[in-house]
Amino acid sequence: MTRAVVATSGADPGTGLLTVLSLVGGESLDISPDRVVPKLGDSALPPGGMSGGSTATASAGTAIMIAAAKAIDDLLKLAAAPGAPFDGMDVSYADGQVLAGGRTMTFGEVLRALELPSLSVTGSSAPGEELTKHSFSSFGAQFCEVRVHKWTREIRVSRMLGVFDSGRIINPTAARSQIIGGMIWGVSAALHEGLEIEANGRFANGDFASYLIPVNADIPEVDVHFVEYPDTLHNAVGAKGLGEIGTVGMAAAVANAVHNATGIRVRHIPIQIEDLLEES
Repeated sequence: MTRAVVATSGADPGTGLLTVLSLVGGESLDISPDRVVPKLGDSALPPGGMSGGSTATASAGTAIMIAAAKAIDDLLKLAAAPGAPFDGMDVSYADGQVLAGGRTMTFGEVLRALELPSLSVTGSSAPGEELTKHSFSSFGAQFCEVRVHKWTREIRVSRMLGVFDSGRIINPTAARSQIIGGMIWGVSAALHEGLEIEANGRFANGDFASYLIPVNADIPEVDVHFVEYPDTLHNAVGAKGLGEIGTVGMAAAVANAVHNATGIRVRHIPIQIEDLLEES
């Protein structure tokens, strides 16, 4: 089976970029994603942007689409060249195949007929002038419900909801998981994480035994929804950033819910039991 290799020197430190290469590559070449071999993280590969700042999918995805369009165009020219399988014919491309005159040949069959080992192209993308005319931020609304014990003032999060507009969602499963992780991080910042510094400047809780982070019992079921409005002004893929947007609103939502439940406005994090006892 002929496979397409999509390669960039970018990295995937858990952002899902590796899967994005397969999905966007398959879609752009009109073949199944399982026929795409993604390669990452080698300086010998074509230059790639950083995996940060909520930019990896948009930048890499656009470059893949440009490269795929070039590859298809080059393939059609080769297929219709003198002495080629579709010599002089009006050729088209669909479903990973070259079509003309009632005949079809796959990408690989055309290359083998021409005795070519492969067809290589490079695509690149860079911010266009549209970035100076429009805002391309992602947007989100986050909600939570908390329960505050009447006497002990213990805070428990009982429900969480996030709704996000991050343009086109390339990989819904990974996107949902990334948002859930971000929302959990927001709860962690609001109720758990806090460094205690001793008088001599050392951290009193500088390890995971004493630095508090949420466990499964601290996190309820998380409900995540995406608006799915592709922003093709931003890039050809229509995707926008998804890395940070899941975290930024959650701590504020928790603080507002605590205020709604107790009438006490706490203006620092983490919110501790003592903050609610002092004014109770």
